[in-house]
Amino acid sequence: MLRRLLLSGILALGVATTAIASAAAQASTPRTAVSAIRDATVLSSRIRSYHRGPGSWTGHHPPPAGYCVTMRQGEAALVEIARLANRAILSRQPSQALHLQRVGDALSDELDEEERINGQADIRYADYPCPAVSPYPARAHVLRLVEQSMPTCRRRADALRLSFAARRSLMQQCLQIPRS
Repeated sequence: MLRRLLLSGILALGVATTAIASAAAQASTPRTAVSAIRDATVLSSRIRSYHRGPGSWTGHHPPPAGYCVTMRQGEAALVEIARLANRAILSRQPSQALHLQRVGDALSDELDEEERINGQADIRYADYPCPAVSPYPARAHVLRLVEQSMPTCRRRADALRLSFAARRSLMQQCLQIPRS
């Protein structure tokens, strides 16, 4: 009898501990998600500025200051967004998972576009994602062509509702400029 009571007590403690840990993990997820979304949005717009807009990097000069750090942070933020989206799915929070995926898709698209532009402009890397410090005049031509393809590629990826990895693969294939 005492043995059964002791076993029941240990089992109850285990269940309570698991429930408390689970509740703490779920409670911290929204704050973490908000921070990750904010970071990903800022990085997405910073990366977008390298290939779109008046101050874009055309390749006539070496890469802008902070380029390498931004690209590394973008990749790290994308990994974090994917991790949080997976956690939201496991925690049965589909709306949060979808929001995280939309933010992740936007960041992923900007990273893919930048990577495709650099790859097709034959930019040499000293240490990926850091281009060797020199001008890359071919970037200006490739930049224009990839920018024209981007809206179509984004619509195609959105229509297919792909996972992060599959979307990255599709975007990189779609943004490939045919060599003449």
